[in-house]
Parts: sequence; C-alpha cells; structure tokens
Amino acid sequence: MKGLIIFDFDGVLADSFNTFYPLLRDAMKDAGLSLTPDQYRNLFMGNVHQGIKEFVGDDKKYKTAMEFRNSNYDKYYYDKRRQAKLFPEAVKFLKEVSKSYILTVASSGREDNIKNLLEKSGIKELFGAILANAETSKEGMVKEILAKFKILPKEIVFITDTVGDIKVAKKCGLKTIAVTWGFHSEEMLRSAKPDFTAKSFKEIQKILNKN
Repeated sequence: MKGLIIFDFDGVLADSFNTFYPLLRDAMKDAGLSLTPDQYRNLFMGNVHQGIKEFVGDDKKYKTAMEFRNSNYDKYYYDKRRQAKLFPEAVKFLKEVSKSYILTVASSGREDNIKNLLEKSGIKELFGAILANAETSKEGMVKEILAKFKILPKEIVFITDTVGDIKVAKKCGLKTIAVTWGFHSEEMLRSAKPDFTAKSFKEIQKILNKN
C-alpha cells in the first residue's frame, strides 16, 4: 500500500511569497493599516486566517481588507510580474514521488488557482485530492484526507514551510518535513520541532526513501 503525502502548496511547491505578500499588504493599506514582510510571515505561526483577524483587530477594517483581497486575488495571482509559479524542481520531484505515494494538497489558498497551476505543468492528475479554501482549517483538511483514503496518521507525511502547519500535523499525529525555501526561515521552523528539515527537493526525496 502506498503512503500518503500532504503538501502545503504555497512556499512548498509554488513560489508565491511575492504574490501573496503584496496582495495582503495592499489590502491592509486599503483598510488604513501597514503590513511588513515579517509581520506577514508571523501570520503563519498559527491559522493564517485567524492571524489576519487578530492582526487587524477591528471588524470594519477587516471587512474592508478582505473585500480588497477577494476582489483582487486573481489579479495578483496571475500578474506577469509577480505571478505564482511552481518551483523549477517541483514537477520532476512530484512525478517521481507519485510512484510511491498518494499526493494531496491542503492549502489556505484557492482550489481553482492551484489546479490551474498544476494543470499548466501537466501534473494535476498526480494528485488524489486538492483541498484549498479559507473556510476549512488545516486540521479539518487533514481529517477529510484521513477519511477519504482510510489511511492511518502514521502513514502520512505533511510537507510544509510554516510553523502553523507543523503544529497541526503534530496534533494529528503526522510525520513532518519542513522545507527551508518557503515563508518561514529554517530557525523559525526548527523552533516547532519538525521530524525533518529539507533544503532541496532532492533532500525531501532522500528523507522519504529512508522512511
């Protein structure tokens, strides 16, 4: 039986920090607030959507910021200067690991955008499930994946670039691989005590081959 991998998408498979930070920075500006890159990264120490609410701290300003974010999401996502794109090594890596693992995505992004990006690279069919929305928590997505594939938590590896996801994975009893090229630094990631850290897709593959 194949094991299963849950990928966080943005920062792990997709190079998208320079897509989403400007989007939320400008959404905050529209609500009369400022947001630095480090403040943005800190939103991912837990549930990012809850983090945004707490950062804003005002219902009216939060509504204004979210209206800007939602109405401009695709504009920023597909902007030629800063559009989200898969990391160069991701496609080859995914094709290889799909031979031994069921591949899934659990993301706080948008499902249609993720599917479009994967389809452009001809690899959408490699994924058994793609869960992505703002309404379902990462823990909820993990539970959906467990139910869909009837697989034990110990047979799942969660690959992420944020402390918040590591916390969720640990709570659910999943193994974790933290990648150092995403939203959080290696130092931040190690503070959450992931099972493994990886500095390249090749390192992820070596970890998976040994476990």
